[in-house]
Amino acid sequence: MKEWYSSKELAGLPGMPRSERGVQKLAERSSWQFRTRCGRGGGREYHLSVLPDEARIALAGRSITVPATLSADLGLQAAKQHAETKERERIRRERQLARFGGLPQDKQEQAFVRRQLLDSCANFIKAAKIKNKKIGMARFCRIYNDGEITVEAATRRIVPSLSVPTLLRWRRSYEEQGLIGLVNGYANPKKGTTSLTPEQQEFCIGLLISKPHLSYSGINMAVAARFPYPPHASSVRRFVSRWKEENASLLLFCTNPDAWRNKHQFAVGDAAQQVDRLNQVWEFDSTPADVMLADGRHSLIGVIDVFSRRLKLLVSKTSRATAVAALIRAALLDWGVPETAKTDNGADYVSKHIVGVFSALQVEQILCPPFTPEAKPHIERAFKTFAHSFQELMPNYIGHSVAQRKDIESRRTFAERLGQVDSIVEINMTADELQRYCDRWCEAIYHQNVHRSLDGRTPAAVARIWRGTERRIEDVRALDILLAEAPDNNGIRTIGKKGVRVGNNEYIAAELAGLEGKAVRVKLDPADLGTIYLFDEDGSFICVAQDPLRTGVDRAEVAARLHHLQKEKMSAAKKEAKKIARKQALEQIHEEILQHRERQIANIVELPRPSIPYMTPALDEAGRAAEAMQRNQRELDEIDELIAEADAGPEPAGASLPAMEISPKPAEPKIIPIFATMSDRYNWIKHRERSAPGLTRQEYDWLSDYYTSTGGRMYLQLEGDLRKRMGLREEAQSSSEG
Repeated sequence: MKEWYSSKELAGLPGMPRSERGVQKLAERSSWQFRTRCGRGGGREYHLSVLPDEARIALAGRSITVPATLSADLGLQAAKQHAETKERERIRRERQLARFGGLPQDKQEQAFVRRQLLDSCANFIKAAKIKNKKIGMARFCRIYNDGEITVEAATRRIVPSLSVPTLLRWRRSYEEQGLIGLVNGYANPKKGTTSLTPEQQEFCIGLLISKPHLSYSGINMAVAARFPYPPHASSVRRFVSRWKEENASLLLFCTNPDAWRNKHQFAVGDAAQQVDRLNQVWEFDSTPADVMLADGRHSLIGVIDVFSRRLKLLVSKTSRATAVAALIRAALLDWGVPETAKTDNGADYVSKHIVGVFSALQVEQILCPPFTPEAKPHIERAFKTFAHSFQELMPNYIGHSVAQRKDIESRRTFAERLGQVDSIVEINMTADELQRYCDRWCEAIYHQNVHRSLDGRTPAAVARIWRGTERRIEDVRALDILLAEAPDNNGIRTIGKKGVRVGNNEYIAAELAGLEGKAVRVKLDPADLGTIYLFDEDGSFICVAQDPLRTGVDRAEVAARLHHLQKEKMSAAKKEAKKIARKQALEQIHEEILQHRERQIANIVELPRPSIPYMTPALDEAGRAAEAMQRNQRELDEIDELIAEADAGPEPAGASLPAMEISPKPAEPKIIPIFATMSDRYNWIKHRERSAPGLTRQEYDWLSDYYTSTGGRMYLQLEGDLRKRMGLREEAQSSSEG
């Protein structure tokens, strides 16, 4: 099956436009990887990995050939189904690898530990020659639970005990889904759920948009007033808190655009005897380079395909997991996927990152015993060939051993003493220059030289004439994500107003607009320092972000585009949020709350509490003074009435009555109660509500003042207005009318 297709070949496929021009427009919009067509007419050809899944499956069905012995129709149909099924399975595995590569580190470690226990159980059953697998699993679980098997502390912490059903479930999940099937709980199924109905959710969102200063208690009161069966207050609080957290940028954009702009807007025998096919066995190893570079001595990391003897070398400051991953990536893309990888027990090769890469690619990793270079002789021989045939010719060669290095230093010192300045070597080669020399030497010399072990053929010729099937990874992004390592802090970063910060660099992407404040998981691109991959916390892929200073992208152009997209997204979200707020009619929500609370207390009557009059000598004297003041006021009122009658003039004739002597009526004694608190006076007035004819003017005015206080407002809400129920006494009304 070929990898490059023209627009004419792609037109009309499932998921593709029908015309060639439509295919070309789709490729331009989607930025598909292409190359210039070498045939007549020129044009462009597009790589298989960028095509939609439907088109890739259809092409897989077209690429098959049917033997002549089979029926043309039935054979073609069966072959197409087989090819399409195989392509679907390959696409599914690529996606699983990408999903697993984006999971948190602790979840990946959980999968690796479970895979290791599955392999250990299988090896135990095989070594013990137990025919019944369930009996073997039961014995393995028993000795594991009893602590008779020595495992790492992390393994015992992640899997403290085992059972046969658990092992069976892991095995079934691993066979169906791969490593990601061994991970549980990486996405919380309850996350984001709420007991609030859609109407209640819209109501709460409308409250937050129109009244962002509202507290949780205020929101709960509003919900209880609007809905007959309101949710629990804690449910409302959780929903509101989560919505605020997930939409912090939108909330600030709706309530304070200036603050949002300042805070969130983007600123921008024979060891090869049993090897009979290409990519059957790869050997990996590392060795110090025998040349001194401008920034010190470096290491060489190498991989060799045992069948063809093809070789790749990588120059690295030290042999570490990230450098090994970079070499694996280059070999996978150039040669295909191996069946087996042989490595030593060095920390760089048994790290969780490299072991996880081989396991995810379903490549069997064979660890050679310590201090046994003969277990991987081909890569050792390739290193020796490079060191003794090419490195010795370099001016900065320092020798293969300490003795040779001393001899070289002695010769240089002697030349310096003789004043032969031209004989003194100046070390100015960089690691990049050495890497280019290694690549050129592998392609032009090592791959083109005849090897005795290849029956007089060259590695390039052996690979060229091979007619078997190579396993190729066509989704390069999935491979990059799988090989990528996370930066410090387990790769967790927060999207800020300038993008995502990793180290001293800012990475930006148009897809980050509207996601300010969101926590994401970062993976570094092993081949491009200016690119990172961003995932959600549950492992979902978000986007590819880049550092314009490292990738050459115009930062001003990207920043302008980010501003435009961000403003569009926030404006649309603000418009929708405002629409929800208007739909909820929240202008009179305060009145709804009051009416709701008044309906709750309408049938509640508070019983009077027992009380006794409270008197002191000072209060007694003050009461006498108040009585004298009232008596003087009454006398002044009588004088004013007599003056008013005299000003009215003489009475009409016949209307006068004979003068009568009216003896003054003795004044009745006045009883003035004294109260300790205003509440006591209110209760005293309320207690005589049924027996008294009504309120005096003084009591009426006192109640009017009392109802404006905090306690008075409470009694007014709970018991109603005494002024309306008791009314004024008749003498008080007549005096006010006069």
